[in-house]
Amino acid sequence: MDKKHIALELASELLKFMGASPKIEMEEEDGRIRLAASVDEAGFLIGKDGENLRALQHVFQLMFIKKTMEPLVSGGLILDVNNYYREKENYLQALAKNTAQKVLETKKPAVLDPMPAYERRIIHLTIEGIEGVSSESSGEGLDRRIVIKPE
Repeated sequence: MDKKHIALELASELLKFMGASPKIEMEEEDGRIRLAASVDEAGFLIGKDGENLRALQHVFQLMFIKKTMEPLVSGGLILDVNNYYREKENYLQALAKNTAQKVLETKKPAVLDPMPAYERRIIHLTIEGIEGVSSESSGEGLDRRIVIKPE
């Protein structure tokens, strides 16, 4: 069985175990697998600020690694529920662009609220594509945040 089918099977099993009846669509891009699950009652699976979904994602990735006996590339396997991650990514990209525009206008650095590593990564990647600004992470642990500054 190939990795895509293993991922699909594991995601379906996990979500059913959690009490959901998922409809799952799979996308593959640049060797990365994204499973988009649609469920009726997503609140419990997503949790406050996506906390439950992050935990579910972690368990899903561990199950996948154990089944395939191969390591994962960062961001190589994503389980999304009701497009939570996709919408969050769109929001973070807009936040990065709007903040970069403000930094370009004021010529002063802007500090964003603390966020998890995967969210910071989206901000950094978005800022890379904007001329005249750069980004860096600062702080430690749960207080790690991004500073966007003029070049």
